[in-house]
Amino acid sequence: MRVIKERYHRPTQADTGIRVRPVFDDFHRLRMEGNFEYAAHRHANYELILVERGPYRCRLNGTELALARGQILVVKPGDTHQDHLRHGQRHYVLHFRLPAGAPRGVAVELFRPDATPRMQICRTNHARDVLFMRELRLESEQGAAHAAAVQDSLLEALFWRTVRDLPAEGLGADIRRLPQDEAMRERIGTVIERHLRGNPTVREIARELRISPRHLTGLCRRLFGDSPARLLLGLKLRRAEEMLRYGDRRVKEVSEALGFANPFHFSRVFRRHHGRSPSQR
Repeated sequence: MRVIKERYHRPTQADTGIRVRPVFDDFHRLRMEGNFEYAAHRHANYELILVERGPYRCRLNGTELALARGQILVVKPGDTHQDHLRHGQRHYVLHFRLPAGAPRGVAVELFRPDATPRMQICRTNHARDVLFMRELRLESEQGAAHAAAVQDSLLEALFWRTVRDLPAEGLGADIRRLPQDEAMRERIGTVIERHLRGNPTVREIARELRISPRHLTGLCRRLFGDSPARLLLGLKLRRAEEMLRYGDRRVKEVSEALGFANPFHFSRVFRRHHGRSPSQR
């Protein structure tokens, strides 16, 4: 008898921090019988067009475009868009939003302000992307519990795979630096996790990362939405919850293991964070 286990890790292990999360609105599949000119219009949200049978032709911000099967066009809010629909063509149209989120309260822009229409086109894995569309339709038709959450999750996977294939030079600054931000989150999270049993100063953590304390504080607020001290405390309290619930450890043991001054201090902080005492399992 053999047990063959293949394990696959996520690329980074740090806390996910502040993320860009697209929100699904609706989508439709369009099949043309005859020709039709769709009047020029401006978009209030993002529109993703996946071509199933081309060519798909349109005018985007004054530029004529022609897309073949498997190509994707992402129309951004404020764009002027006019479809030239022709007999026999088929494509999917999906609408989504990039809502404002913490900590700055402003929406992330997918494209840079001066991106050209051709920078909004990419080619992805057509068979895979059509499967996403079919699953989105299935959730809409069935209307089962958690359908909206499933649709948002499906959209998020499709969104990031599309972003990965779009021309990098056309992407907005926040989107372009996300890979670097993820790497920095990983570095900061790894260093902070090494100090679960202690209470290092911001200066000590910054020294390990080889950056200034001021830079570290700014990075933590931008990447995690919190200060270095609050990040460490939050990690300690999550680990305390695990140790109490699954490790069968006493409150005093957990307090000592995670570097709290005493069990009373630990209990007070735990109650403030979780809304209950650590002795309540």
